Amino acid sequence: MRIPWDTLGLELSASCSDGKQAWEACQLHQPDILLTDIGMPAMNGLELIQRAREVNPQLQTIILSCHGEFEYAQKAVKLNVAEYILKESLQIDQVISVLAEAVSRLEVKMISQNNYLQMQKLVSQNHSAIRTRFIRMFVEQPVWDEAEWFGQAEVMGVRLQKGIPYLPVLAIPERSYELERRFGGIVNMQFVIDNVLQEFLGIDGIIQFALTERQFILFIPFPHSIIRNLYEDFRNKFLYVQKMSKLHLRMGISFFYGDATPSLIEIKKQIQALLDSHALRFYTAEGAIMKLEPVKTTNEDLFIHYSEILQQLRDCIQNEDSSRISATVTDIKNYISAMKYPVESVKSWLLKMVMELELKYIVMQNFVNNFNSERYQRSIREFETLNQLMEWLEGFLKDKIVMLKSIWKQNVRKEVAEAKRYVMNHIGEKVGMDEMAKRLGLNPTHFSRLFKIETGLTFIEYVTKLKMERAQDLLNQTNITIVDIAEQLGYDNASYFIKLFRNFSGVTPVEFRKSI
Repeated sequence: MRIPWDTLGLELSASCSDGKQAWEACQLHQPDILLTDIGMPAMNGLELIQRAREVNPQLQTIILSCHGEFEYAQKAVKLNVAEYILKESLQIDQVISVLAEAVSRLEVKMISQNNYLQMQKLVSQNHSAIRTRFIRMFVEQPVWDEAEWFGQAEVMGVRLQKGIPYLPVLAIPERSYELERRFGGIVNMQFVIDNVLQEFLGIDGIIQFALTERQFILFIPFPHSIIRNLYEDFRNKFLYVQKMSKLHLRMGISFFYGDATPSLIEIKKQIQALLDSHALRFYTAEGAIMKLEPVKTTNEDLFIHYSEILQQLRDCIQNEDSSRISATVTDIKNYISAMKYPVESVKSWLLKMVMELELKYIVMQNFVNNFNSERYQRSIREFETLNQLMEWLEGFLKDKIVMLKSIWKQNVRKEVAEAKRYVMNHIGEKVGMDEMAKRLGLNPTHFSRLFKIETGLTFIEYVTKLKMERAQDLLNQTNITIVDIAEQLGYDNASYFIKLFRNFSGVTPVEFRKSI
């Protein structure tokens, strides 16, 4: 009968012929249970146990020996040997039973250790929560009595030295919403980031607060020095934190700092300014170490470019041009970055564009799609920088190319798909049925019948539908005159265009624009 290692929840790491070999195996495998004889070449079992216990005090040890003398038993007791089994009375069932008991003891110790670690974490979190409430009160409420405030701070373990300048710093984890998912929740994420800052900053006298799960405030003592450049010293500390957090946790952190000051009121003002610096954060690359500086945002309305850019993006998708998407998104990013539009304006502008592409373009193609506007709102709201936002936009647009290819494949006849694609890409031109049939190498009558079967519309009805929907977009998003809109859509006669628009929309273009 063999020992059922798997059933016991054990793995046999090594089987050794002498004590020296067993000691080397212990160092290599770091076992939880050691089963050994006493009398062995090179190193006896008692010496092996003593050495192994020095490395792992929790090691469960079992002796199988032919030595029944009291002297050996006494030494085994001193070494906290779990079991001492004489070979002459050895039965395999007894060994299995002893191993099962050792496993049970290990499990109890593991549970106890986990409970201890959980308690440690809970205490740390509770302490952090108290300090968080304290720093929030400091930021949000007036300080009427500085002496009283310093007294409260002392009780919280916040030991600010009066008269010493402190450098206020805002530390922000990059892509925190991704980190939240990776670390299994927002509480765990905060705990990890708190520990990363404490472990790797290594600055004497630093005071650290978690203002929110995504914002960490640091007070760094900043005594005047003519010998050292303290800003450079702390910059190197921040670089080290960034390096280590990337290396060990694949996590980025940005640091924004104010001016060193001994004034409690000035520290408070600077923290408030750091927290309000949304534009600085938005227009700064990830992994930043930056001094607080005002960002002057433009008063220009970003929406004046909406229609033009929306059409550019539609063209990229319809032409299935991924490289052009990348170039267009880069141009958009560079322009927005240069102009410095307000953050919320950029996000609102992009959300409207994304939802329009999803609804007006994909749904227009009869693509069965579970449209969820809340999902897009949430995604765009989460992005902290312009780079992240544009990175997401590029992915969104390229996904639409994949969807478009799927839409074309759904059509039974590729000729119909090609005709629809051509109309979309030449919306500003006159496109007749005979011309389209010739382009596809089909008989006009056959093409007309085929298109009606596939789409439920005649080819001319389909062309008119797309042109009128585009006209609605232009009336809604621009101040272009009705005559110019007609020309953009390939109509020489504005009166004819107005008639088509009224038939499609139920109102004239002027009435449609007034109703918006």
